[in-house]
Amino acid sequence: MWKTILRRIILMIPQIIILSILVFVLGSLMPGDALTGLIDPTISAEQVEAMREKLGLNKPMPERYVDWVSGAIRGDFGRSWQHRQPVLSIIGQRIWPTLWLSLLTVILTYIIALPLGLLSGRYQNSWLDKGVNLYNFISFSVPSFVLGLLMLWLFGYTLGWFPTRGTVGSSVSPGTLDYVLSRLNHMILPAVTLALISTTGTIQYLRTGVIDAKTQDYVRTARAKGVPESKVYSRHIFRNSMLPIAAFMGYTITGLISGSVITETIFTYQGMGSLFIGSINNRDFSVMTALVLLFGIMSLLGTLLSDIIMVFVDPRIRIN
Repeated sequence: MWKTILRRIILMIPQIIILSILVFVLGSLMPGDALTGLIDPTISAEQVEAMREKLGLNKPMPERYVDWVSGAIRGDFGRSWQHRQPVLSIIGQRIWPTLWLSLLTVILTYIIALPLGLLSGRYQNSWLDKGVNLYNFISFSVPSFVLGLLMLWLFGYTLGWFPTRGTVGSSVSPGTLDYVLSRLNHMILPAVTLALISTTGTIQYLRTGVIDAKTQDYVRTARAKGVPESKVYSRHIFRNSMLPIAAFMGYTITGLISGSVITETIFTYQGMGSLFIGSINNRDFSVMTALVLLFGIMSLLGTLLSDIIMVFVDPRIRIN
């Protein structure tokens, strides 16, 4: 198994190289450059060109790509022109809020989706099943920004139950219990929004798996032996119906890190998503290219993580 994981990681290297080329080329083709909007309009054109020459912005694209990649290998993605800090330092500050938000979202997603999927499949064609299917249809069709604005308006502004912006209160001190509770309180609304959007696939896969498993021979055998119906579903049907969900679990976990861009922007949550949008709006190319490359690598790691999870969930699978 470990040899296979190592082989998969090695195969990811050319994929990352191709991804880095695409990211750099597409970023370079965007209008403007790192100095756009940051130069005093009173500065002469000769001084502007001198600044671009000093920063290497006038080099041919292949040379700039080699400089960028060589720096990235050393852990140097350049300096943010907007924040006046090294790119890795900014990402290091923003990645933890996004990771905690993603973790809470995954927990809420499965807390909502697993019972609904199991009950919907168990009581097929009942009013409960129709209600779950209606919820699934609505959660699939409603865009994340619409749901986010609705949650923000209802629970943030109208009811005032949760904060409407930021990641932590300004009056709390780091390292205290109030600081932790404030962070959690700021995460609840965006996490619930992301969870409600993310439950669709899990519910549908589990419902289909339960319906298929109910007709299998091992289920009929268990019932013939007098196994209680609750144990038939919990120990036999549910366990085997989880296999399709486990196959996509890696994508779900890693995808939330890069998929919360819109939600973080709506709730002004200071994570990776809002940093990405800000880097695009402000032509902060160093931050933007580093984030797109990171999101792409996370997607590749999601594939690897899904394969590893499948091995542990399904003992019949052996990676050779």
